Amino acid sequence: MTKVLIVDDEPQILRALRINLSVRGYAVTTAATGAAALHAAAETRPDVIVLDLGLPDIDGLEVLAGL
Repeated sequence: MTKVLIVDDEPQILRALRINLSVRGYAVTTAATGAAALHAAAETRPDVIVLDLGLPDIDGLEVLAGL
């Protein structure tokens, strides 16, 4: 099963993507902040990351560099 990490600070976007991807057979993890994204990525080792670049705590590009 392909593991997907979705990172966005908008709860509606997280929910919509989680539901749609889960129904299509993906294992989905979500994070609402950059720090949570880095933690989740370390724990779950996702195959794909959907990353919002405008996060409240850490810039998305910094998250990308941290990955």
